[in-house]
Amino acid sequence: MLIMTKVKVGSVEIDESALQFKFQLSTGPGGQNVNKVATAVELRFNVEQSGMSETLCRRVLEQGKSHLNNAGELVVHATRHRSQKRNKEDALQRLANIIETAQTPPKPRIPTRPSARAKQVRLDQKRRISEKKQSRKNSRNEST
Repeated sequence: MLIMTKVKVGSVEIDESALQFKFQLSTGPGGQNVNKVATAVELRFNVEQSGMSETLCRRVLEQGKSHLNNAGELVVHATRHRSQKRNKEDALQRLANIIETAQTPPKPRIPTRPSARAKQVRLDQKRRISEKKQSRKNSRNEST
């Protein structure tokens, strides 16, 4: 029997099967520890297997499109800290930030009309430019 466990990421609970952690050797400061311990974390989040609603999945994919790979997974790299545990927490926090921003629905655009003054200014500019070009055209024809 397969038991699906849920992980709380931010304010959303997702299936643990949608998360994969991969640990790698990290670069940067840390002395000899960098050469011995895999502290860098790569978090792969499969959005389709997460158990979230379809609209939230679409918004998460849109929010995290810079982190998407070809398989449709969000990939978050965390190498800020020297310990594996803190990098894992950092990766989960960054994933939570992406999900949190995706949860707020986008504001609907309210179409607006230009004011009468704005229309008049635009037409005046068009007229001035047209007159300028017409005057160039006439002066060229007279000289030939």
